[in-house]
Amino acid sequence: MQVKKINILVVLFSIIVLSACSVKKQIAEQPSYQSLSLRGQATLGIDDQQYVMNCAVRLWPNELIIISLQPMLGIELVRAEATPDSIFVYEKMNRRYTAITYESINHMVKPDISYTTLQNFVTQSTVAGTTTTNKWIMALGDHQITLSYNILNSEKNTLSQPTRTNSNKYKSVSLREILPL
Repeated sequence: MQVKKINILVVLFSIIVLSACSVKKQIAEQPSYQSLSLRGQATLGIDDQQYVMNCAVRLWPNELIIISLQPMLGIELVRAEATPDSIFVYEKMNRRYTAITYESINHMVKPDISYTTLQNFVTQSTVAGTTTTNKWIMALGDHQITLSYNILNSEKNTLSQPTRTNSNKYKSVSLREILPL
């Protein structure tokens, strides 16, 4: 039962990172790098509860963002892949995934997001040792959710061409099956 609770929290964290982050600054020019790799520690606060997990982010500007969450012992439980059209969330333990359009996400949360908003959120602080905090109230009841991300390592132009996860190895399910909302 404990593993299921952690699994649900990790999936919730993925959806929050990919859907509820507002970024005031927009990228005005093309980034000076071809790829970006970030490693750090993310803290998800829901009301008085705090959940800490390792996080790895890989980004190819205007093409693909991959977020890997490892809440226990460095084992990847959830991977989220954002493209300019959709977000794919892979639940590794049960080998399930869901594909969500930005339009669908924007019906569930506010403020509205897009691939550009997500890319800006990931790249707004790429200096190792810095912390970025966003706070907002989710539409999931009256819970206050706080996201903190401390970047421990940042590397530019070290990644090869992006490779998406092979979804044929996973069962396609609805978002409600992965995360009961």
